[in-house]
Amino acid sequence: MPVDETITFDDLVKGETSFEMKQFGDFVIVKGDGIPTYHFAVVVDDIQMGITDVIRGEDHLTNTAKHIVLFNAFGETLPRFGHLPLLMNNSGKKMSKRDDPADV
Repeated sequence: MPVDETITFDDLVKGETSFEMKQFGDFVIVKGDGIPTYHFAVVVDDIQMGITDVIRGEDHLTNTAKHIVLFNAFGETLPRFGHLPLLMNNSGKKMSKRDDPADV
């Protein structure tokens, strides 16, 4: 990890966003069983699919810095990133596709 760097990007929703990489340290990209982690897989998938815009929940905002490091390591053009506020249910809990509709 480039621990002496600050990753800055223009989020389509939040505007200019920065992360000091020293707060993350190294991170696993392939588990001991040979299965790629989310961070590695999503970047490779985005590259192979030619993704130009990544829109996801703001709970993934900090992941973007790690993904930018991976895109740069592959020498690839960055997609544009946008992070939307999370949807909450009536109880104030983050909604999930796995939720029982009766609990929403």
